Amino acid sequence: MDNSMEGTLRQSASVTLKLPRFRSLLRLLRGRQSLIGLAILLPLVAVALLAPLLPLADPLQTNVKAGMHAPSAEYWFGTDKIGRDQLSRTISGLQTSLIVGFTVALITLAGGLIVGTISGFFGGRVDRLIMAISDIFLSFPSLLLAIALVAIFGAGILPVIAAIAVADLPRAIRLQRSLVLGIKSRTFIDAARMVSAPTRWLMFRHIVPNTLAPMLVSASIVAASAILTEASLSFLGLGITPPEPSLGNIIKDGQPYLREGWWISTLPGLMIFVIAISLHLLSDGIREALDPRSKR
Repeated sequence: MDNSMEGTLRQSASVTLKLPRFRSLLRLLRGRQSLIGLAILLPLVAVALLAPLLPLADPLQTNVKAGMHAPSAEYWFGTDKIGRDQLSRTISGLQTSLIVGFTVALITLAGGLIVGTISGFFGGRVDRLIMAISDIFLSFPSLLLAIALVAIFGAGILPVIAAIAVADLPRAIRLQRSLVLGIKSRTFIDAARMVSAPTRWLMFRHIVPNTLAPMLVSASIVAASAILTEASLSFLGLGITPPEPSLGNIIKDGQPYLREGWWISTLPGLMIFVIAISLHLLSDGIREALDPRSKR
């Protein structure tokens, strides 16, 4: 590629809707919704990361004499029927939920960007094949598909991550494909094609950067959805199986004791609710910060 062609490509690249990184970061930190979401989410992530250093009881240790102890200064989240400390069990379940949510979000983000870009950019038989496979998975509700995949893969955190990611990936692929189709018809793409710009240049210099904003918003929503799905699977006995704690199976364990031990199910349930709300607020903040049409 000669110097004149490189100069033309650089000039066309200046037309691209670039992501102003530092300005977007400031807008993200100034947004009310994103600030509330981060204020809720970051302490939970910090507690989950620092849990091994905190003076917490063993989540699997039983003490029948302290069974069904209500929340107090000694047991902040109370104890269950066999005396296990609910605070340590809830934090352990929080770790599992965050691992599942963020891992699934990363898998769907990466897979959606790669496969969706290939499908939308090249079109033809490749596009039809990818869309046909996606339609097959999208014809099933996400939770039912995750249940079926967990039944195939087995129980445990890795099978749960794989099942939820496979169930959510087709939506990310379709979203990325639609974004690519919209950008591919823009004038600056036509200008780059006229000077014989390499395919790799078009995909990674022009198209993918312009799809990151909506895909990041989608990834944060996928993380919240994955946490809810994992809790649902564990509640049904198909996800993280006891004695390993999960927010879902903790809620299930406390279901028979809702009257005399309301805290067993209620506090982990509130934890799921808080995580989901914080991720949705953060997704709105990311959308406002990265959307070039935003006036804020």
